Amino acid sequence: MRSHSERRALPGFSALLTPIRRDVTSPPPSSFSSRESIFTPISLNSPPNWMTQALSSLEQGERELQTLKERQQTEVEEVNRELDNAVIEAQREERRLLEKVEQDHRKAQQQLEQVKRENAAAVRVVESLVDRQLRKMGQLKDQIQRWGSSAGGSNKNQLQRGVAEVTQPWEISLPVKRNLTSNRVSRSLSMSAIEGDKLHQAKEQQQHTKDKKEKAVPALRDLEEESGSTALDSAYLVKQFGKQGSGRTDFNLPSGVHATVKGQLFVVDCGNARVQVTDLQKNVVQQVSPSGSERSARICNYFDVAVNSKGLIALTCAAERALLVFSRHGRLLQTFGGTMIGSTNEELDAPRGVTVNFQDDFLVADIKRGTLTALKLDPKTGARLERTVVTGFHRPYLVAACLTTGLMAVSERGNETGRVPCIRVLEPGWNTIRILGVCSGLGPVLSCPWGLCIDSDGDVLVADWGKQYHRVLLYPAKGVGWPLVIDNLSSPRGLALLPDGHMVVSDSMNHCIKIYQDYFLLSSHHDNYSTACF
Repeated sequence: MRSHSERRALPGFSALLTPIRRDVTSPPPSSFSSRESIFTPISLNSPPNWMTQALSSLEQGERELQTLKERQQTEVEEVNRELDNAVIEAQREERRLLEKVEQDHRKAQQQLEQVKRENAAAVRVVESLVDRQLRKMGQLKDQIQRWGSSAGGSNKNQLQRGVAEVTQPWEISLPVKRNLTSNRVSRSLSMSAIEGDKLHQAKEQQQHTKDKKEKAVPALRDLEEESGSTALDSAYLVKQFGKQGSGRTDFNLPSGVHATVKGQLFVVDCGNARVQVTDLQKNVVQQVSPSGSERSARICNYFDVAVNSKGLIALTCAAERALLVFSRHGRLLQTFGGTMIGSTNEELDAPRGVTVNFQDDFLVADIKRGTLTALKLDPKTGARLERTVVTGFHRPYLVAACLTTGLMAVSERGNETGRVPCIRVLEPGWNTIRILGVCSGLGPVLSCPWGLCIDSDGDVLVADWGKQYHRVLLYPAKGVGWPLVIDNLSSPRGLALLPDGHMVVSDSMNHCIKIYQDYFLLSSHHDNYSTACF
């Protein structure tokens, strides 16, 4: 704090603006302090520094605010342009989604109409088979009424065999598509409306996954050897051929399928009563069908097919309860079982699945007798050279064998008395070493097994039907089984493995053949080839 005298000595504010007048001759007053001597006269035309700085700061602030205003205006204009573009894009997306929904709606209608046509075709096939069987029963009834009282011993036995034949259940199924198809169509429409372009993204992701799988096979094989489990759990479609019809390349309810060691396919074309043969490129190059007026008048419910290394073709017929053997050129050589003229009784009452074992013998499952019959045939005439009959099976239906290890797989049908469907894996000595499909802790529980095959590692593939699903299951030799294919199948009836590891599925109600690729299937060497059956 300054003292009172010090405050008096300081000049006032007016002194700063008024020049100090003093005589130049007189000396400066002795009372003028050093503090007062620092002030000098200031001109009225020169503003002080603080004023200049204040005005400069204000001008700079104005420039900054103006710059901020311009920047904000620019940003607002950019945002408005982006919003306008977003509105336009939303309108385009809306139009695109509406067009897609309309397309899906039309596609759904076409699919449903196709389902109706396929169901009608299936009904016609079954009705035709049933009508033929009824006519056969009527003819046999007339013969019994006309000749029964006077028939001799041989005629009596023939009539009794005829009665046993026509009254034998031959298990014609009617695999019609139900509401599951329409549910899938509705879900597809909902996905289109809600997800928008996610379907396209899914296809791109699927292709990306496919490429990734192809590149990752060696690494995944090493990974599986270390961890004991596969890293990929599904197969993807790589080829499809065939459509509904009766033309040379068409199929009608394809069923049993067999792949040769050279990659040819033999497919039972059930609805057209023939076997279609493809080359390595899966082009149909040959047709095998029985000939003759007698056979054409019979019911041709062909079931399964197998081909041995000599070119003999074995075809089972459920209606005739017989095994037909053809040459490689399609000429009928032998008929085993049944009651047809010229047939040979090989203790076959109801043959179903047929395959070729590692000894090049035909292996036949008889669902009525509960047996597996191995037939060694003459390569030129098809005559039986040796026969082995193994009993103890409960309604064996399908059979598959591995050509390298001798392992076999047999499906048992189950019944209403508590016997459940299952797959038995047999070693070459006919002993059961595994039972699959009955315990959920070891994989999916089987509902209605159809196609079946086994590879040299003991991995078993099964086509299984249920009320809500049609799928292909994989039961590895070690570990827990899982579904391999779960979509876009309708009544798959046949399975086979090509030499390159691809899996062949006869998609019966879609009237086509589908070929799938999977890491688990490709992990085995090409020589680890297995035959398959229906």
